[in-house]
Amino acid sequence: MLRPSLTLLRALTLTVASVALTAQAIACASNAWLYSVELMPNPRYNGTGDREHIAKHTVSGLWRLCYNEPGQVVMRCENIDYFPKEEYSPDPNDSTMSIPYAVKRASVFIFSSCLTLMLGYLLCILGSLCRKRPVISFASGVCFILSGLLILTGMVIYISTFKSEVGNKLRPRSSFQGPMFVYTYGYSFILAVCGLMTSELAGTITVFLFIHWHKDDIRKKAELSHHPHHRRGRSQLKCESTNRRPPHRRGSRDPPRGPPRTSESMRDLAYYHVPGVSRDTTCNTVSTSADIAREFSSREFSSFEVLRRTTPV
Repeated sequence: MLRPSLTLLRALTLTVASVALTAQAIACASNAWLYSVELMPNPRYNGTGDREHIAKHTVSGLWRLCYNEPGQVVMRCENIDYFPKEEYSPDPNDSTMSIPYAVKRASVFIFSSCLTLMLGYLLCILGSLCRKRPVISFASGVCFILSGLLILTGMVIYISTFKSEVGNKLRPRSSFQGPMFVYTYGYSFILAVCGLMTSELAGTITVFLFIHWHKDDIRKKAELSHHPHHRRGRSQLKCESTNRRPPHRRGSRDPPRGPPRTSESMRDLAYYHVPGVSRDTTCNTVSTSADIAREFSSREFSSFEVLRRTTPV
């Protein structure tokens, strides 16, 4: 039977791991990692009338990029090409293509994190079913921690690459004019952060569960090895097994054995009563019989010497 603390830790590990897997799966499948607004020069602006800058809105994820043409409301979406035929070249006026470039650089770590998290979740379920092998649970904890580190690396690469490509547009031009490029993180990015934290938490709980189980197993073995009733029970069982004779089976070739043969000295010893020595059968019959024979022979020899000296010749 498992202790209540171990059962609670196992249930908590499965719950946190399920939350981490769900959050990261939604984050990778959805298309709301980044919302951005970029102010671009208006070609129709002549100093009066029209606005000097027009806005371009973008919504991006790991698979698709949606944006509108400057000055229009309708947005169109394109799939992100992870194996482009042309290399990326930054545009100082339009920073829209810097977003897919950042996604492609970080995608290796993010997708590796998803695969590692799925492997850790499967090992966690297998470890809860095979409780006699806690190494599986320990391996799932290592996978959870590694998954969190991988997605953290991917997010850092994603943000740093994106900011380095946008550059000075993120800074305000003056105290009266705001920055040319403004961005906010979507719910997909927030779910990825939640998946990162829950994944690390699941890994920590799993490793702590393995350590707790290992200490509990060592404690049980120590109690069994130092328990006095356990030792006495084993010695009594050994004694009974050595003194017990196997029963004679009907139909066997060997006839039933009689009492064990004894030497003449041992047969003579059976007719005398030695005071202070019990005739009960014990586990140490051989050593007890030898001690009795040695004591009896010494007494007999001493009595013979007294008789020889007192008898007249």
